[in-house]
Amino acid sequence: MATSLIRVGQVVLHIPKRSILASSSGSWMEKPADKFRPCVIVSHNAENDTFALAPLCGAEHTTAGWKRRDKMVPEWWHPVEFANGNIEIPPDSFQRKPIILTHHDPLVTGLPTKSNLKPCYIWAGDAGEYLSIDAVKGLRQVDHLSIDQEQLKRLVEEWDHWNANHRPTLP
Repeated sequence: MATSLIRVGQVVLHIPKRSILASSSGSWMEKPADKFRPCVIVSHNAENDTFALAPLCGAEHTTAGWKRRDKMVPEWWHPVEFANGNIEIPPDSFQRKPIILTHHDPLVTGLPTKSNLKPCYIWAGDAGEYLSIDAVKGLRQVDHLSIDQEQLKRLVEEWDHWNANHRPTLP
């Protein structure tokens, strides 16, 4: 991916390494998983040329339906709605309006699509995980997902809220 193609709002695949992301997501080992997750590039710091990424984390499916993972910190993981994806919105104890990501099918635009998406949450506890421009250049873009500027602004507002009221304290 060329530098000129890196932009805020892009969705990329990344293996998050920050401990707080794992321990607050309901990971049973409370350690970062060695697997790629869709992450939204939420901001760019021009001063040190780094990008803030907010990972997505899937909800858990039970016989009663989709639910938040047992040890997931609800304040820091915000529900996601996939526009055009026909995916259920996961439950949220705060009754927040979900952050909307748009699902695109590059081959069959406008028609219902079959997808491997599932109900999920996006990190909203703070600025997420920062990566250098070189690290971001090596990430694979997820072409079938996007987020618009209004939704990015809402996500940053969530960061600001939780940083002021219930800030994540782990690295």
